[in-house]
Amino acid sequence: MTGPKHTRSLALGRLAVLGGTLLIAVAGCQSDGWRFAQRDAYQAYQSSPVADVEGQSYSTSKPPIVRGQFSSDPGVSTPSWNATPTASTAVPSTSSTNRYPTTNYPANNYPSTDTYSSSNQPSASVTGGARTADPNPPYASDLNPYPRMVPPLTGDAAGMGPYEPDYGPDPVVYPPIWDDPTLEMPVGIHASEAMTGRFMFGVGVNSDAGLIGSIVVDEQNFDWTKWPHSFEDIRSGRAWRGDGQRFRLEAMPGTEVHRYLVSFQEPYWRESQVSLGLSGEYYTRNYLDWNEERLGGRVALGYHFNHALTGSVAFRAMKVTLFDLVSPAPPDLLDAQGDSGLYGFQAQLAHDTRDSRFLATEGHLIEASFEQVIGTYQYPQVNLDIRKYFLLHERPDSSGRHVLSLSTRFGWTGDDTPIYEHYFAGGFSTIRGFDFRGASPRDHATGVFTGGHFMMLASAEYLFPITADDMLRGVVFCDTGTVEPSIDDWTDTYRVAPGFGLRVTVPAMGPAPIALDFAFPVSHEPGDRIENFSFFVGFLR
Repeated sequence: MTGPKHTRSLALGRLAVLGGTLLIAVAGCQSDGWRFAQRDAYQAYQSSPVADVEGQSYSTSKPPIVRGQFSSDPGVSTPSWNATPTASTAVPSTSSTNRYPTTNYPANNYPSTDTYSSSNQPSASVTGGARTADPNPPYASDLNPYPRMVPPLTGDAAGMGPYEPDYGPDPVVYPPIWDDPTLEMPVGIHASEAMTGRFMFGVGVNSDAGLIGSIVVDEQNFDWTKWPHSFEDIRSGRAWRGDGQRFRLEAMPGTEVHRYLVSFQEPYWRESQVSLGLSGEYYTRNYLDWNEERLGGRVALGYHFNHALTGSVAFRAMKVTLFDLVSPAPPDLLDAQGDSGLYGFQAQLAHDTRDSRFLATEGHLIEASFEQVIGTYQYPQVNLDIRKYFLLHERPDSSGRHVLSLSTRFGWTGDDTPIYEHYFAGGFSTIRGFDFRGASPRDHATGVFTGGHFMMLASAEYLFPITADDMLRGVVFCDTGTVEPSIDDWTDTYRVAPGFGLRVTVPAMGPAPIALDFAFPVSHEPGDRIENFSFFVGFLR
């Protein structure tokens, strides 16, 4: 940029350095002319040579503009172009590097240039000497001598084109402020210990397992080495607490299912990223054609690669007993009657980015596992579970979410797999519109559902809010899939069941919503047991 006006800006900038005071002229009241003059003055100041003023040498680094040199605060005067600084206004020496700020000061704290008038124009008389700073600058603290920010230069003001300022009445100008990396801000943190242990009582009912009760003791900050020395240690909660381990004791008696579980987990075993899990379980289940009992335990080592990706290896050992068989019973059921030993070695990898385990609205889950079982029966087993959630719409406060979810599950197991480890389909957790295990292969001679060695399931569901508080939601879905004796024979027995339902979320009844679904199979096989209504109701405290 050249011309008389630009030359005048450069000369005035150099004059400000020699006198110890940077004078900024603002030209024009049209468009963004004040920004251009500010830029020219700053560039002139930074490019001017170092000078000796009254025999004193100054550092080659340009000092920052100190608040109080230019200000529109009441009681602080602003220099004009004709002001002559005195030697008492010395420029301090500094070796720090000046930089433009990356933060813009809020515009609503400045007088608007659109409503500029002579009443808010600061005084233009300056004779040098000390300046009086604003005693209460906005957003200022004792540690921050440069509290004010200005917007960055844009357009032609950033050097994208020529500009000839039209000098007129000076609007209010705030000079640029530089970052100071040496500044420190004190931060006070106040924290209180939260409750880590829970005693929960629950009751639930669903169309797959009947009525179930639940009594749970859960401690998320367990320490197995901290044994109590007195009853007071137990009463006050000091015993068995403080090391970040997890302990869970669970009793779930029911009309069809009984389950008793104790588990322990060390999330950072030996202060590493490896987790250690131990669990023991006693489980009984009354099926339509036989009763089953399992007693055993599991040991697992896991590793968190990052916040979403986890891997684990595990070993399980169980004694499985089948009794009270239906008569007549199919060969597969008779073969597994009585006791059998099950010992499985499993490897698993999971990637989970869901925002909720019970009612996810975005993210995905990809989980793959392989297990080799030895013992009374020897067989491999492979499982794959993929779920994806798409957030289609939400209110500005993130409520009222419309969610499309897609899921698919694959499973395959070896030919020597016993009937109690077969795959089954039917019910609210697999294919709605069918009775529990009612969409599975069966023995034609006895009518007993025997399950299969191959499973493929897929589902699509659209979830939408009905009430403003999100307590009541509606769903439209379509469940599909099949379970077959082998992986080679399934194309002609694929089940399809569209439907709709409700999700009721009651905070006092736990995180899992009440699910009520109606489904109507449009593709099924002779012998399948149809059950249009499926539900899950849980209560947990």
